[in-house]
Amino acid sequence: MKALVFDKNGIENLKYSDVDMPMIKDDEVLVKIVKSGVTQLDYMTISSMKVNPIPHIAGSEFSGIVEEVGNNVNNVKEGDKVAVYTRTFDGNCNYCKRGLEMLCKAGRRIGIDENGGYAEYVKVPARNVIKANLDWEIMPALSISALASYHALKYSRIKKGDVVVVFGSSGNAGLFASQLAEIMGGIVVSVTNNELKVSSNVVTYTEVEEAVKNITDGEMADIVVNPLGSKYWDLGLRLLKQGGKMVFFGTLSGNKVTIDLTQAYLRHISFIGTVRGTFEEFRELTEICNKCKSFVWKEFPLSNGKEALLSLFSKERKGRILISI
Repeated sequence: MKALVFDKNGIENLKYSDVDMPMIKDDEVLVKIVKSGVTQLDYMTISSMKVNPIPHIAGSEFSGIVEEVGNNVNNVKEGDKVAVYTRTFDGNCNYCKRGLEMLCKAGRRIGIDENGGYAEYVKVPARNVIKANLDWEIMPALSISALASYHALKYSRIKKGDVVVVFGSSGNAGLFASQLAEIMGGIVVSVTNNELKVSSNVVTYTEVEEAVKNITDGEMADIVVNPLGSKYWDLGLRLLKQGGKMVFFGTLSGNKVTIDLTQAYLRHISFIGTVRGTFEEFRELTEICNKCKSFVWKEFPLSNGKEALLSLFSKERKGRILISI
């Protein structure tokens, strides 16, 4: 089969090559990949992260059609259209028993610790796939971009009428955080430096403070969703009301911040760090995301995977990038 493969870190080392077809075990399925997402995580995987196996196939967001099932598999069958939860879990550890599969002690990240979705086929545990009937352009995002956003919003206990500010709203996580927050009843202020209309209120970083003041009559936001990191940390704090919540799950712009603890506790601010999401939340998204738009900017064939990854940094980028297989 064809795949994007690298044997040492560096985007320049990514090759479109022939590799062996994966052989499944009794509790696994072989998925013929239809669409894969292109994310900053995938770029970092190739450029700098420790991976396994070597040579390695990256790709942390993907979906496809079941090609083959193992002898013990009964939750899906050949020909089923499936979304893939791209973190393995054993179902037995204390975290799994609490429904926190993304924290499983034995878990592995598909696309990083195991071969991922930048290939024509991938093998995954059968427990990690769910049948879904969403548009193909939406399906890959369920793996991480939509899931991380949904989990963050649920963990922040969003309720109807909450004012929710979303940073990076034209990026992979931000555009789903904006849409999902509105679906969940929030009054959303999406922040981006381009004009991608992902919610009812879209503003730039220089406009957002005044916009939130106007929307809230000066009271400010209930929740700030920050998938970007330290660059916008202080801005996020200024946007929060007393008792507000800062929920964060990415460090693309940096991972070091300084917090004035006195102001934090006097204002009763909550800081909530989250990662990925639970399998039940993943299941819920197969229904909820029928209300979402994909906002795909560009699609590339697998053979042009290097170009797809580099286009993440294009100043013209507005929305998601997909690889069609």
